Amino acid sequence: MDLVLLIFIFIIFFLIILSYTKSNLDFVAISLLGCFIAATTTGLTKGIEFDEFIRFIEWEAIIIILSMSIITKIAQDSNILEFVAVKLFKLSKGDQRIFFWLLCIITTLLAAIISDVVVVLILAPIVVRLCHFLKIRAGTYLLGMTICINIGSILTPFSSGENIIISTAFPELDTLYFIQFYWFISFFLLFFTIYLLDKFVLSKEPKIEELQKKFVIDLIDTDIMVKNKKMFYFNGIAIIITIILFGILPLLYLTAVISALILVLVNRSYTNKPMSELLKDIEWEILFFFISLYVVVGCLIEAGFAELFEKIPFETLNPFVVSFLILLIVSLISGVVANTPTALIFIPIVGLLIESEPTGFGFSSVPLLFSLIIGINLGGNLLPSGAACDVMTLKIARDSGVENLNYRRLLKMGMLFALIHIGISIIGLLILVPIFG
Repeated sequence: MDLVLLIFIFIIFFLIILSYTKSNLDFVAISLLGCFIAATTTGLTKGIEFDEFIRFIEWEAIIIILSMSIITKIAQDSNILEFVAVKLFKLSKGDQRIFFWLLCIITTLLAAIISDVVVVLILAPIVVRLCHFLKIRAGTYLLGMTICINIGSILTPFSSGENIIISTAFPELDTLYFIQFYWFISFFLLFFTIYLLDKFVLSKEPKIEELQKKFVIDLIDTDIMVKNKKMFYFNGIAIIITIILFGILPLLYLTAVISALILVLVNRSYTNKPMSELLKDIEWEILFFFISLYVVVGCLIEAGFAELFEKIPFETLNPFVVSFLILLIVSLISGVVANTPTALIFIPIVGLLIESEPTGFGFSSVPLLFSLIIGINLGGNLLPSGAACDVMTLKIARDSGVENLNYRRLLKMGMLFALIHIGISIIGLLILVPIFG
């Protein structure tokens, strides 16, 4: 272990994370600069060639993220999410409790497929407009969306960048694995959360006037939102088939890229949008940020990061204690730091704990991966700044003049439900460890 090199790269890693949390800094340029400095320093110190640093990058994860971004953009252009939001209101017949339940459930399910930020970007303004027409406050509905949306991230391995990165590092984490080990607790958390929000928050909101309710139901027309019905239905069915294939086929990155390219080719004849134009709308800054982090974390490992944990006597600890500590630490860090850097730092730690002796500690993978996935995705609600969708919800609420949702309220409610979710997850660990530990 090269302690000086390890400290130096940790400083670079910290500066990259800091740049990501500051809106006035160019985090892409800083992360790429940090990446090249870390790689150059590590290469000269350890005698590592350039092609070795390329191998640090999990290209499968990058391909999945890129492909899902294209699929999300096509879904966005097809007005699928807008159609869903308005349809939910019509199905609820203006009953605010039914609408609230349907809204929270559908946003959770959508977040399992599409980026949570995109879901908020599209659905939140529609909810604000609906509430404006109904002459009610939108804050509670936005609050329910943003608290529940993180639960959706633990439904699939392709729901978020951090889930894709983790599932690429641990190949057993496919869609069927998520169904087997995460769906029960996910849906329990979802329905329990909505029940609590309904009973203690929504029930205090003023009721919708019947005349206003009837006026809005008659006013909105879902058919107007669909520009091209043929492509709307084709893209909707194609995305559903893609999700099913994710559960059947073993190679997520191949399924994602082939589905994305087929959608691009079919949509071209209707939208006249070539691949080059769609690629302009991709969040390249996030992809380059991920690539930079992969290289920096690879440099940390080369500097002896794993050796730090080899010296800790984990074998003397109970499997539940180890899983509990991972869940607690990851949740707390995710509440402060962006989820992706947290995932990349803890992947080698969890990998070492799972790896068989003599190189690892030989703990069961099920409780530890449970702790990592749950902590990464649900810890973000501890602070509004810990989850990008929370930040985006606050921005939309502020820009739209929503009076009953501000930083203080989201901090209070988000932290309360994050602690409830983590507490229930600890009970889940108490069940998992005796079975698989």
